Formats: sequence, structure tokens, C-alpha cells
Amino acid sequence: MTDTDLGGRLSQVRRRRGLTQEELGERSGVSVAVINKLEQGQRESVRVVTLHALARGLDIRTAELFEGAAYMDDTEERGRVALLPLRRVLEPAPPGHGPSADAVSVGALRVMTEDVARLYNDSRLNDAVTELPAVLATAQAAVAASDDSDRATTGRLLAFTYIITGSVLIQLRHEDLAYSAIRQAADAAASVGDDLIRGSTASYLAWIFLRQGRFSDAEETAVRMAEEIEPSLSQSTPEHISIWGRLLVRASACAGRNNSPERASDLLRLARSAAARVERDRLDYGQYFASFGPTTVAAMEVEMALTTGDAVRALALARTVPFSAHIPQSTWTRHLLAVAEAQTAVRDYNAAVNTVGQLRDTAPEWLRNQKLAHYIVRDLLDAATVRRARKVGLADLASYMGLRP
Repeated sequence: MTDTDLGGRLSQVRRRRGLTQEELGERSGVSVAVINKLEQGQRESVRVVTLHALARGLDIRTAELFEGAAYMDDTEERGRVALLPLRRVLEPAPPGHGPSADAVSVGALRVMTEDVARLYNDSRLNDAVTELPAVLATAQAAVAASDDSDRATTGRLLAFTYIITGSVLIQLRHEDLAYSAIRQAADAAASVGDDLIRGSTASYLAWIFLRQGRFSDAEETAVRMAEEIEPSLSQSTPEHISIWGRLLVRASACAGRNNSPERASDLLRLARSAAARVERDRLDYGQYFASFGPTTVAAMEVEMALTTGDAVRALALARTVPFSAHIPQSTWTRHLLAVAEAQTAVRDYNAAVNTVGQLRDTAPEWLRNQKLAHYIVRDLLDAATVRRARKVGLADLASYMGLRP
């Protein structure tokens, strides 16, 4: 890296930290004159001890002055210890000897699973992580103790609990552990012959693959399952049509990210026909842990426009998307994050800050774990002066999110 590159990176990190040159000088012990010359690329050399001091003042590793965003965000490291009890249930060591629990009645187990689903829907992810190990262990015990009269019901509840677990882990960016949970959900659903729950698990598997950048695998997973469970729009139940439509929405998102806009549009058109058939937004978290309806499709159309680079159209479409109480909070917050991304792209920075601030107020845990939110806030910081970032609350927002510069 040249001195000029170092200077640009130093200026970038300082601004993202919300510091003036004078404040960085006070925190690091490096003179303002040296900081100014470094940022302007006017220093021919710099001592290692000076770099260390600047890094300490900026609260970063020294290497981050050279490697930029190569380091993982704090959010990806946060909570690993808290996940250990959940990991022990999902991946016991030795296999088959995980934590035990007493079996409870089917009614009690249903209440437990619906309560933890509510935590997820309210974006209370840390609370869900705390509760899930006991709920999972109890569901496993209930299946082991079941007889022919309740085996199907307990098996479905176990699959349901695995899906909740996988969803929480995806939001927390632990995709590999989420994969384990969703695969076990699919196995539990298959053991009781419930194809609709299997269909729901395929949607979550596709989501995991999408997060991992496996766009073709994600699309194929969703499309194959959609073909397998394709309903009759005139005769099938709304639940069946909803899960099929959800798979199509997921496949459309995958195709769009895989630079196949026509394919994505075709899949979304099918999803729109399914949404028209179910007529209203459905939040079937009590049985299939799935949500679908007109709002879900409309929100995906906004994301699709953004994926193709048309932020102006995305914002126009977003104005037509009404809030619905019958979609998961995570679906709505994801939509608002897409709006903030579009606002940033068209340089409506004040609106973007307000949108991200709204997300902080409504779903703080969720926001801190979204990579896209971190990218957006970095872009906003880069476009603002230090004083402006403080005035509009952007600096506080970055600090709250634990943003790595």
C-alpha cells in the first residue's frame, strides 16, 4: 500500500468513527499535523509506532489500516458463547447423547414452540437463543416418548421447532449451524409424511444457500420443491398455496442475484398469481412457520428493482407497499432496509438515515446482525462530514451497531 492509499484509509476510518483530526490526535497522542499530512499523502514514510498509536485511537487492529474490510464485523463474533447450549442440542457430542429433557404433553409443547416463534417474529433473537435449547430438547423427548396416537403431532412440532431454530441462526449469520437445524427439520417432517412442512424447510435451505453465495443451488432447491408440491390454485388449501408461493418468491430472489432477471420476473409472476389466490397476507407460524401474501410479493418486487440497479424504480414501488400486521417483522424490516439502500443509492442521505434509525427503534437486535445495514451505514458515513454525522445521529447509530470501519 502506498502512503496515499494509507492516507485515504486513515481518513475513511476516522470519519466512520465520527472523529475530527483533533479528536483523533487527542486519543492517539499523534499530532494533528502528522495526521493531516498522512491523510493528504504528504508524508514519505511513517513509523510503525505511529501506526499502532493511530490504530489504538481508532479502536481497530493496526492491520485494518491496510486491509480495509477484510476483518469480520463484530456482529459475526458476537454471541458465539451464547450459542453453545443450542449447538449441543443440534450437534451433540458424542452423537445421540445430547442434553436430555422430560417429555411434556402435546398441548404444553405446542405452547412452548409458539412462544419461541413469537420471540423470533418480534425480532427478539437473543431471547430466542436462550429459550430454544430447552424447547428443542423437550420436543425431542416428546417424540421419543410418543405413541401411535400422537407421533405425527409431536413429529410436526419437532420439525416446527427446528425451523424456528434455523431461522434464528440465519438471522444471526450462523448459516452452517442453521443448515444442521433445517436438515433435521426436513427429516422430522419426512418421518411423519408432511410434505408442506418439507416445502417450508426447502425455502429456508434456499435462504441459507443464498446467504452463502450459492445462488444456483439456492434457486434449484426452491424450484424443485415448488415443482414437487405444486398446488391446484382452484382446489388446494390457502396454506398449501402460501408455501408454494413462498418458494417461488425465494427462487425469484435467487435468480435475480444470479443475474437472471427474466427468470426472476417469471418466477415472481407465478408468485403473484399465488398471492392473488390467497387474497391476503398469511402468517402461518402456528403450523408451518411460513408467511406469504400480496405484501411479501410487493416487497420482493422492490428488492428485484434494486438488484437490477434501478433504485429510482425501487423507491417508486416501495411507496405502494403497505404495512401489514400479517407478515413477520423480519420481512418488513428487510423491506425497510432495501428502501434505505435505494435511498442511499439516489443520495437521499437524510431519508436513508431516518429509515435506518426507524429500524433501530423497531428491531435493534435484528439491525445489528445485518451485513447490508453495516454497508449502508458505512456508505452514509463516507458521504457525511464528521459534524454532519453527529448532528443527524449517524455517528451514534454506527456506534450502536458496533460498526467496524
